[in-house]
Amino acid sequence: MLPDYVKNCIHKIAKSEGFTDYSIQLKAGSSHGDNFLGIMIAVTLSGTRRQQNGVIRSEELHLLCKTPPTNEARQKHFHASVAFSREIYMYTKLLPAFVQFQREKGLNDIDAFVSFPKVFVCEMNEETGSFTLIMEDLRPKHFEMWPKNKTVALDHELLVMRELAKFHAVSFAMKDQCPNKFREFKQLKDTFVNVFIKDTLITLLPNLIENAIDLLEKPDHKKIMQNFRKNYLERADKLKTDPYCDEFGVITHGDCWNNNFMFQYTDETKKQLKSICLVDWQLSHYSPPVIDLLYNIFTGTDHEFRAQHYETLLKTYHTSLSDTIRKLGSDPDKLYTYDDLIMQMKKFSDYALLLAPLIISIRVAKAKDISNLDEYAEHCERNESVEMLGKFDDDTQAEFSRLMNGLLTDLVDYGYVKCE
Repeated sequence: MLPDYVKNCIHKIAKSEGFTDYSIQLKAGSSHGDNFLGIMIAVTLSGTRRQQNGVIRSEELHLLCKTPPTNEARQKHFHASVAFSREIYMYTKLLPAFVQFQREKGLNDIDAFVSFPKVFVCEMNEETGSFTLIMEDLRPKHFEMWPKNKTVALDHELLVMRELAKFHAVSFAMKDQCPNKFREFKQLKDTFVNVFIKDTLITLLPNLIENAIDLLEKPDHKKIMQNFRKNYLERADKLKTDPYCDEFGVITHGDCWNNNFMFQYTDETKKQLKSICLVDWQLSHYSPPVIDLLYNIFTGTDHEFRAQHYETLLKTYHTSLSDTIRKLGSDPDKLYTYDDLIMQMKKFSDYALLLAPLIISIRVAKAKDISNLDEYAEHCERNESVEMLGKFDDDTQAEFSRLMNGLLTDLVDYGYVKCE
C-alpha cells in the first residue's frame, strides 16, 4: 500500500519521536472524489514511547501520508510533479519564512497565521518521481472537513475569512518591510490556470461551461456565460498579468474550496467551533488576494447565504487583514484599503466565472459521478473521448442549476459582471 521509501520515512519518524516498540496500521486517508492530485494514506503508529523525562508510555501517533498517484498516466495527466513540487516548497520554504517573520514581529499563536499541519517529512526526487509528504493527521483532534455538498455555516465561513486575511497580511507586511526577502516568493507562478486549466482540464471545462449555460434561467445570464465561453482562456491569462496583481499581490492559497479547510471542534459533538487548519497547498501562488475570496465565497456558499452575509464576509476579512498588518508593523491604510478590496473583487470577477462550473460540479457530484481517475487518465493518454464527471441525476443537476443561477444573479447585482 505504501512505497518502500515512504515506509522508511515512517520508521525514521517513529525513531525520532521516541517510539521504542511499535506497530503500523494503514487505511485510506480520503474518500473517492476528495483528492485529485495525490494519494492519501492514514498511518497510526501504536507502541511504547519514551517521554522527555525518561518515562515510557503506551501512545499512538497519527500521520497522514500524501504521495503522487502510482499510475503513470494519472501522474502525467494531472501534473503530479508540478503540484507536489509547489506544496513541498510551501512547507519547507515559504510557510517557515512566514512563521519566522511573524515571530520576529512578536506575534503569538493567536494573532499569527500558523494554521497549517505539522509536517514530519517533506522530500522530493524529481528524477525518480518520488515525492513524500507526511504530516500530522488532525482528525483524532476533532478536526473535520465541512460536507462539500452543503453551504458552509456562517461561523465557519467567518473563521475562513479571518484566517485567509491573516495569511495574506504576512505577504503585505513582508513585501512592505523586507522586499528583497519577499522577492523570491513573487516568482511563484499560477499553475492552476497555466497548467491545469490549459492542459489537464482543457476538454472538461468547456463541457462544464456549456452545462451551466443550458441551466441558466435568464437570457442575459446565458449571454454572459456564452461570451465567457468564447475566450475564457484569454480572459484567465489577463487575470494574472494585470498591473494590480503586482501592486497588491500576495501569496494566495490558490485552492480555497471547502475540502481544503479542516475545522476543529472542542469535542466530538461538534457544537463548538474551536479553530481552523488550511491544507493542500499544491496550487499556492503569487496573485491578488481576492483570488482566494472569489474562489471560496462563490463556490462554497449560495445565493441565500450571500444575500444575508456577503458584506459581513468582506468586512470581516478586511478588518482581520488590517489588524494583522498593523500588528506586523506596517500601515494597512497605505497597503490595502477596503476600497482597494472592492475594486479588486470587481476587477477579477472573471475568476468566479472560470472556477464555478468546475468547483461547483465537483462540490455537488456524488461519488458515483466521478470516474476512476487512473482509468480516466489512461483514456486521455490514448486521446479517447471520456468524461471525468458522469451525467448528473436529476437532483444533482437541479442543485448545480440552483447554485449557478444564484452565482450569476449575485455577480450581476454586485456590479461585478455586466449584462451585454
